[in-house]
Amino acid sequence: MTNSFDRLGKIYSSVARVFPHEFRAICGDGLEQLGSDVIIATYRELGALGVVRCFVDLIVRLPIEYFSLWAGKLKELNMSEDLFEGTWKSNNQKSKFDPAYSPEQACIRFEATDEGYLVVAYGIKDGEAVAERPTTIIPDGRRRPIVDLNGRPVPGVPPGAVSFGSQPDLQTIEAGAEADGKVLGKGTYRVSDDGKTLTVITEGVGLKGPFKTEAVFDRVVPDPYVPQP
Repeated sequence: MTNSFDRLGKIYSSVARVFPHEFRAICGDGLEQLGSDVIIATYRELGALGVVRCFVDLIVRLPIEYFSLWAGKLKELNMSEDLFEGTWKSNNQKSKFDPAYSPEQACIRFEATDEGYLVVAYGIKDGEAVAERPTTIIPDGRRRPIVDLNGRPVPGVPPGAVSFGSQPDLQTIEAGAEADGKVLGKGTYRVSDDGKTLTVITEGVGLKGPFKTEAVFDRVVPDPYVPQP
């Protein structure tokens, strides 16, 4: 009987060693030691059925741990390779800017946040450096009051104006603003399949009247805002 318990303990320990390294790093050698220490005690207290349950629990847990491991790695991969995050520079030859709002150079930067993105647009217009007010895009379909990054009202924005955003697919973000049920402006941001191009289609009413633009941006590599090794 002792030899049988020894063999069962060795089998249990062998299966335990198949668990992912991440799991073993947390649990140490406890699971393997369990095989040689607990089999006999389990048999004495619960009989053969208890020993069978020990092995069933171990075998069922094994694929769960591997699934959890790969799910976590996939999540990390998606977080570290956000399609929008980064700096984009306009390709004026491919863009169709409204004549009243045509810049000599334009850049847009997406910074991923817990809720969505912080978007900063800047460039050169009429020979002068210009920058738009940083805005946030939260693509969850909800409408929110338009405020600055400190939660204060934005000068020039009509009272009661709200922003909205959605993400119909991984490569597309839609965002805009409205007041009293009337759309003040809206835009669509779409990243190309290869992740190298961002197409931005915007329309609305600005200081110089209605506008509509279709701007094409190329991803800036390396990103000037990310420290390089």
